[in-house]
Amino acid sequence: MSGQVNYLVQAPELGQEYFSLYIEPEPYYVLCGWMGFFFEKERLTLHRIYPTKEDVERASEFVKDFFISHKEQLNYLTSEPEPGTKVWYGDGGSSIDITYTNFDPKNIFHQDLLNSFQLYGTREDLIKDKNLITEALEEEYKKAH
Repeated sequence: MSGQVNYLVQAPELGQEYFSLYIEPEPYYVLCGWMGFFFEKERLTLHRIYPTKEDVERASEFVKDFFISHKEQLNYLTSEPEPGTKVWYGDGGSSIDITYTNFDPKNIFHQDLLNSFQLYGTREDLIKDKNLITEALEEEYKKAH
Protein backbone atom coordinates (compact mmCIF):
# COMPACT_ATOMS: atom_id res chain seq x y z
CA MET A 1 0.00 0.00 0.00
CA SER A 2 1.36 3.40 -0.82
CA GLY A 3 -0.27 6.61 0.29
CA GLN A 4 -3.74 5.20 0.63
CA VAL A 5 -4.44 6.10 4.26
CA ASN A 6 -6.74 9.11 4.54
CA TYR A 7 -7.66 9.92 8.14
CA LEU A 8 -9.31 13.14 9.28
CA VAL A 9 -6.96 15.92 10.36
CA GLN A 10 -9.66 18.34 11.56
CA ALA A 11 -12.50 17.41 13.88
CA PRO A 12 -15.82 16.81 12.14
CA GLU A 13 -18.78 19.08 12.80
CA LEU A 14 -20.97 18.13 15.77
CA GLY A 15 -23.19 15.23 14.75
CA GLN A 16 -21.25 14.53 11.54
CA GLU A 17 -20.71 10.84 10.87
CA TYR A 18 -17.19 9.38 10.83
CA PHE A 19 -15.56 5.97 11.12
CA SER A 20 -13.38 5.12 14.09
CA LEU A 21 -10.60 2.57 13.65
CA TYR A 22 -10.01 0.12 16.50
CA ILE A 23 -7.10 -2.29 16.58
CA GLU A 24 -8.13 -5.00 19.07
CA PRO A 25 -8.03 -7.96 18.72
CA GLU A 26 -8.03 -7.35 14.95
CA PRO A 27 -8.54 -4.02 13.22
CA TYR A 28 -12.19 -3.13 12.92
CA TYR A 29 -14.19 0.07 12.64
CA VAL A 30 -17.38 1.64 13.90
CA LEU A 31 -19.62 4.31 12.38
CA CYS A 32 -20.12 7.14 14.89
CA GLY A 33 -21.50 10.65 15.13
CA TRP A 34 -19.02 13.28 16.34
CA MET A 35 -19.86 14.54 19.82
CA GLY A 36 -16.57 16.28 20.62
CA PHE A 37 -15.75 14.07 23.60
CA PHE A 38 -12.17 14.01 24.91
CA PHE A 39 -11.62 10.43 23.76
CA GLU A 40 -12.79 11.35 20.22
CA LYS A 41 -10.32 14.23 20.16
CA GLU A 42 -7.59 11.91 21.43
CA ARG A 43 -8.40 9.34 18.72
CA LEU A 44 -8.31 12.13 16.13
CA THR A 45 -4.74 13.05 17.11
CA LEU A 46 -3.77 9.36 16.89
CA HIS A 47 -5.11 9.03 13.31
CA ARG A 48 -7.98 6.71 14.22
CA ILE A 49 -10.82 8.85 12.75
CA TYR A 50 -11.76 8.43 9.06
CA PRO A 51 -14.21 10.21 6.76
CA THR A 52 -15.50 7.21 4.77
CA LYS A 53 -15.95 3.47 5.05
CA GLU A 54 -13.47 2.96 2.20
CA ASP A 55 -10.83 5.06 4.00
CA VAL A 56 -11.15 3.15 7.25
CA GLU A 57 -11.13 -0.21 5.43
CA ARG A 58 -7.85 0.71 3.71
CA ALA A 59 -6.40 1.80 7.06
CA SER A 60 -7.54 -1.45 8.65
CA GLU A 61 -5.77 -3.47 5.96
CA PHE A 62 -2.68 -1.30 6.33
CA VAL A 63 -2.56 -2.00 10.08
CA LYS A 64 -3.03 -5.76 9.58
CA ASP A 65 -0.15 -5.77 7.09
CA PHE A 66 1.98 -3.61 9.40
CA PHE A 67 1.72 -6.12 12.25
CA ILE A 68 2.99 -8.88 10.00
CA SER A 69 5.64 -6.97 8.04
CA HIS A 70 7.16 -5.20 11.07
CA LYS A 71 7.18 -7.98 13.63
CA GLU A 72 10.90 -7.41 14.33
CA GLN A 73 10.13 -3.85 15.49
CA LEU A 74 7.04 -4.76 17.50
CA ASN A 75 6.93 -6.18 21.01
CA TYR A 76 3.73 -8.23 21.06
CA LEU A 77 3.91 -11.67 22.64
CA THR A 78 4.73 -14.39 20.15
CA SER A 79 4.25 -17.36 22.45
CA GLU A 80 1.70 -18.25 25.06
CA PRO A 81 2.55 -16.91 28.52
CA GLU A 82 2.21 -19.00 31.65
CA PRO A 83 -1.35 -19.19 33.01
CA GLY A 84 -2.01 -16.34 35.42
CA THR A 85 0.66 -14.06 33.94
CA LYS A 86 -0.34 -10.39 33.89
CA VAL A 87 -0.74 -9.36 30.22
CA TRP A 88 -1.79 -6.12 28.54
CA TYR A 89 -4.04 -5.45 25.57
CA GLY A 90 -5.94 -2.59 24.03
CA ASP A 91 -6.31 -0.38 21.05
CA GLY A 92 -4.05 2.35 22.34
CA GLY A 93 -6.19 4.84 20.42
CA SER A 94 -7.07 6.49 23.69
CA SER A 95 -5.80 6.39 27.26
CA ILE A 96 -8.94 4.50 28.26
CA ASP A 97 -8.36 1.77 25.65
CA ILE A 98 -5.60 -0.07 27.54
CA THR A 99 -6.23 -2.75 30.13
CA TYR A 100 -4.64 -5.83 31.66
CA THR A 101 -5.73 -9.26 32.76
CA ASN A 102 -4.22 -12.49 33.98
CA PHE A 103 -3.68 -14.80 31.03
CA ASP A 104 -6.00 -17.79 30.85
CA PRO A 105 -5.08 -20.23 28.07
CA LYS A 106 -8.67 -21.53 28.04
CA ASN A 107 -10.11 -18.06 27.43
CA ILE A 108 -10.94 -17.70 23.73
CA PHE A 109 -10.56 -13.91 23.84
CA HIS A 110 -7.06 -14.25 25.29
CA GLN A 111 -6.16 -16.73 22.55
CA ASP A 112 -7.58 -14.37 19.90
CA LEU A 113 -5.45 -11.53 21.30
CA LEU A 114 -2.35 -13.71 21.22
CA ASN A 115 -3.02 -14.97 17.68
CA SER A 116 -3.71 -11.48 16.32
CA PHE A 117 -0.56 -9.84 17.76
CA GLN A 118 -2.46 -7.89 20.43
CA LEU A 119 -1.14 -9.31 23.69
CA TYR A 120 1.75 -7.64 25.53
CA GLY A 121 3.95 -8.38 28.50
CA THR A 122 4.00 -4.75 29.61
CA ARG A 123 1.87 -1.65 29.24
CA GLU A 124 4.92 0.22 27.96
CA ASP A 125 5.44 -2.28 25.11
CA LEU A 126 1.80 -1.90 24.07
CA ILE A 127 2.04 1.90 24.08
CA LYS A 128 5.31 1.83 22.13
CA ASP A 129 3.81 -0.42 19.45
CA LYS A 130 0.63 1.62 19.13
CA ASN A 131 2.79 4.74 18.76
CA LEU A 132 4.69 2.98 15.95
CA ILE A 133 1.37 2.22 14.26
CA THR A 134 0.31 5.86 14.64
CA GLU A 135 3.61 6.97 13.06
CA ALA A 136 3.18 4.46 10.24
CA LEU A 137 -0.35 5.73 9.54
CA GLU A 138 1.00 9.28 9.48
CA GLU A 139 3.77 8.37 7.03
CA GLU A 140 1.27 6.58 4.80
CA TYR A 141 -1.01 9.63 4.89
CA LYS A 142 1.88 11.94 3.92
CA LYS A 143 2.56 9.83 0.81
CA ALA A 144 -0.89 10.74 -0.52
CA HIS A 145 -0.93 14.39 0.50
